[in-house]
Amino acid sequence: MICCSKAQIRSLPAPEMPVSAMSESEILGPEIPIDCLLITRPRAEAEELAERLNDLDLNIVIQPAHEFAAVALSGNVLGAFQQALSDGLSDGLSDGLSDGLSAELSAVPAPLLIFTSTRAVHFALQQLTREQLTACQLAAIGPATTAALQQAGLDAVIQPHDGYTSEDLLRKFDQASIQPRQAWVVAAEGGRAALLRGLQQRGVVAGRMLVYERRPAAIAKATARQLEQSSQVLSVWTSADAMQQLANGLSANAWQRVCAGQWLVISQRLADIAPDTAASVHVSSGPGNADLAVSIRQLCQNK
Repeated sequence: MICCSKAQIRSLPAPEMPVSAMSESEILGPEIPIDCLLITRPRAEAEELAERLNDLDLNIVIQPAHEFAAVALSGNVLGAFQQALSDGLSDGLSDGLSDGLSAELSAVPAPLLIFTSTRAVHFALQQLTREQLTACQLAAIGPATTAALQQAGLDAVIQPHDGYTSEDLLRKFDQASIQPRQAWVVAAEGGRAALLRGLQQRGVVAGRMLVYERRPAAIAKATARQLEQSSQVLSVWTSADAMQQLANGLSANAWQRVCAGQWLVISQRLADIAPDTAASVHVSSGPGNADLAVSIRQLCQNK
């Protein structure tokens, strides 16, 4: 786990009260014991993380930023995908892979599907047949996403050896001389723009395959009240979209308490957009709940 200095951090929307107007107790930071844990992951993941930590003497607040629902594949995307399956536009993808994986993939003249989350896997499995999926070459971002594909019996998955971001997957393609001609990023609307740009800059015909949509989650009044009454909040963040959504959705006083507390994020990229009013920003050693739970316990051990 890495702790970032405030000098490294750019700002999200700041709390309405300027830092100069905050009381001393609001800006002391880590010297104040953490008494409230805000988990902003999607509900299922958030509840699982909370279960790992239920022995801690903390007020655990689960407040997802978004809810998710399936959307039907558009006719245009489905037609282009079916045509790509027929044409076999992805030769060359197996270059640089291990012998076993290369042999398995090279026999499949198919487009590349990139899964960006376990949600993408879940919703794609509802709409794409097993025959379609096994006829594709697959890539995944993050160990949990890879595991979700493997649990569905889809074992031949290209993934970064280190890291779990779009940049890490693109680096894997570069290092292994993987050059697909056509690819789809399986995600929600607006998701993984950097990955799409990176693929297109490498000459790949790339687009999104939208299999689910993201909606703002309702914010309960009790959530705001618990945050406002806390001494110091430790908040957990796994996406920039969640930061922006809750910055806009929480009450001004609740967001102020979050911004004055400690932040735990899963990447340096997220650390860079945390608010400069944060007491401290910590980067977890990994994106999964097991990694986050270890980091949270480390931060709370001096309570």
